[in-house]
Amino acid sequence: MSRRNCFQHGFYRIVSVLMLLFVMAVSGGCSDEGAQDDRPNFLFVVSDQQHYQALGVVDEFFITPNLDALAGQSVFFTRAFVSSPQCSPSRSSLYTGFYPHNTGVIGNTGSIDADGNKIGQLSDSLKTIGEYLKPAGYRTAYIGKWHLGEVGQHARGYDVQHFDTFRGGDNTSDTDKSKLAMAFLAERGEGKAHPPFALFLNYTNPHDIYDYGGFSNPEPVKELMQGVKLPQSYYEEEFAEKPRVQSLYMEVDTGKHFKDRPDDVWKTYRGFYRDRVRQFDTELGKVIQALKDAGEWERTIIIVTSDHGDMDTRHRLVFKGPFGYEQVIRVPLMIRVPQSFGMVKPRKESAMTVNVDILPTILGFAGLPAAVGDGASLKPLLLGAPDDTWRKEVVVEYYNKQKWVHPIRVIRSDRYKYADHLVGMDELYDLQQDPGEIHNLIGDEGHARVREQLSRRLDAWIAKHSDPFYRLKATDREGKPVAPGDAL
Repeated sequence: MSRRNCFQHGFYRIVSVLMLLFVMAVSGGCSDEGAQDDRPNFLFVVSDQQHYQALGVVDEFFITPNLDALAGQSVFFTRAFVSSPQCSPSRSSLYTGFYPHNTGVIGNTGSIDADGNKIGQLSDSLKTIGEYLKPAGYRTAYIGKWHLGEVGQHARGYDVQHFDTFRGGDNTSDTDKSKLAMAFLAERGEGKAHPPFALFLNYTNPHDIYDYGGFSNPEPVKELMQGVKLPQSYYEEEFAEKPRVQSLYMEVDTGKHFKDRPDDVWKTYRGFYRDRVRQFDTELGKVIQALKDAGEWERTIIIVTSDHGDMDTRHRLVFKGPFGYEQVIRVPLMIRVPQSFGMVKPRKESAMTVNVDILPTILGFAGLPAAVGDGASLKPLLLGAPDDTWRKEVVVEYYNKQKWVHPIRVIRSDRYKYADHLVGMDELYDLQQDPGEIHNLIGDEGHARVREQLSRRLDAWIAKHSDPFYRLKATDREGKPVAPGDAL
C-alpha cells in the first residue's frame, strides 16, 4: 500500500470511528439493540382553550384532581404565555419553536388574510419536534388535533400517526385519544428494552365550550349554573374605554348569542366550561395511570399545557377573539422532570415563558442542539439554576378571525401590559393596581412615559424578530380594507 493510500485509509478509519461515536452518543450510548437507552421519555399533553386559572390548584371552582396532583410534583410555571391566542398559530409555535410570523401560520388555517387569500398549512420547510427526535432514535407518536393544514412531510417525524385534520380540528373523541395513547404506552410494559419515546397527545377539551352558545342562542341549564359565581370584571366592564373590536365581537360576531342574555346564561357558560375542563382532567388521569402501569413514570418528562385560553365570561366576553387579556394569552404549564434527570424539587416558578420555549427544552433534555427557534430552553430553570438573563417581558401576536383581520401585538412586563392595535384604540394596563384589566390607561397622561417605554421595547422586539407587524393591513368583518383612521 502506498504512503498516500495508507494515509487515506487511516484518515477514513478515524472518520468512521468518530461517526460511530457520534451515533452512539445520539442514541444514548447503545451498542446493541437490547441495550438500555438512558435518555428520558417525553409525554407532551396539550389541552385546547384552557386558561391559566382553569385548575383547581389555582381556583377551587374547577375540578381537576389529576392536574392538581401533577402540578404538585412539577415545576409549575405560574406565568406561561402563548405566542398567539388562537389554535393554529399557537400550535405552529408549540411544534416548531417559532413565532407565527415565522411559521407562516399567522391565523387559523383556512381563514382569510387581508388580501383575500386563505392562510395555508405549516410549511414543509420547518421541522416539527418529532422530526428532530425520530432521527435521533426516539419512538415518536402524534395523537389528536393537528390544526395546521395537511400534515404533509411532517408525518415523517412520527412512527405512530393519528393526526386529526378534519376541518382543521378533530374527528376523534378525547376518550378515543386516551385509548390510543394508552395502547402506545402499553407497548412499554412488555418486559424488553425499548428506545425512549416521545408521545404528543392533543386533546379537544375544553374547546367544546363552543357547543354552548357558539352557534345558537343558549338557554340556562340549572345543573350547570348551580353555585356558579360570575367574575368581578363581568359586572365592571362597560367597553367605554376599550377598543371597539371588543363590543363589536359581542354584538355581531361570535359572542352575539350572548348579547342581552340574563346572568343565568352566563353562569351556565361558566358551568359548561368547568365541565369540559373536568373532562380533560379525567382523560389526562387515565394516561398518567397507564404511564405508571408501564413502569415509565420515573423515566418520563411530562409537559402539560394548552394552546390558548378562554375569556370564561371575564369582561362580558366569551370564547376567544381580538383580545390580549390574560384569560386568552396565559395558560397552564407544568413540567415534571424525574429526579434521575436532575429536577431538584417541585415548586412554583414565576419566570415568564412563551410556548416557543417548549421545543428547545425537549431538545435539550434529549441531548440534541437546543438553539432552535425563537424561544429558549427551560432546562436550566427546571434543574434549579438561577438565570438573571431570563426575559423580563413577553410578546404575543394576533392576526385575524375568519376574514376579519385585526392585527395586534401585546407586550407584557411584570407590572404593565401594552396592546398595540394596528387600527383603532390601543390598550395599557397597570397589572399591579388593576389585575382585572378594567381601566385602560392608554389616554392617561400620567402613564405617558410608561406607554412610550413599552412601545419602544415592542418596536425593538419587532425589529429583532423581523416581525412584519407595521406592514400588515387590517379589514372589517366583511374583509374590506380598514385604514388606521377609519371607524371599525
